[in-house]
Amino acid sequence: MTKNTAKIKAGITLLAQKPYEILSGTVVAGSVDTEANTISVQTGNDRPPVEDVLLTAVTGENSGLIIVPKEGSHVIIGSIDGPGQWVVLKASELAQASIKIGTATFLTNENSIKIESSTAVLDIGNLIKINTAGESLFTLLNDLITAITLITVGTPSGPSTPPVNVASFSALIPRLSNLLSA
Repeated sequence: MTKNTAKIKAGITLLAQKPYEILSGTVVAGSVDTEANTISVQTGNDRPPVEDVLLTAVTGENSGLIIVPKEGSHVIIGSIDGPGQWVVLKASELAQASIKIGTATFLTNENSIKIESSTAVLDIGNLIKINTAGESLFTLLNDLITAITLITVGTPSGPSTPPVNVASFSALIPRLSNLLSA
């Protein structure tokens, strides 16, 4: 056996002993499953796609950092627990990303950011939505403006009229709808 043949044989033996593998490919169109947190990856034209590639490194539940690559984007996947268990290691483009820890979630995509726990929600998209279990900032401010427009004050000659600038307060309600969501 020549020296080069011995090196090649030693290299193949070393590769066979390692319980991991790294591949690159593209995300198969229509394969993104955000419920199961999996995708399929086409690693070559002559091979079938690698299916059920995990989007999170946390096994057994949908917690941790979850990255969702865009369909058709380039990804690097790794099998670190032995053959058949694949996870996304790197992506060229993301459609969304989330961090889930227990009941708390941070979710973002190109258009919005949403932070949610079991007791409160902050949703920043086209409109801002701030809610707790029993209250909404939009509803609170809307009720406040409405109450201000109805203010009357008791005087010695009877109740006063509504504020003279009631139209200014009433004009705030549509503007509030442009900024906040119920």
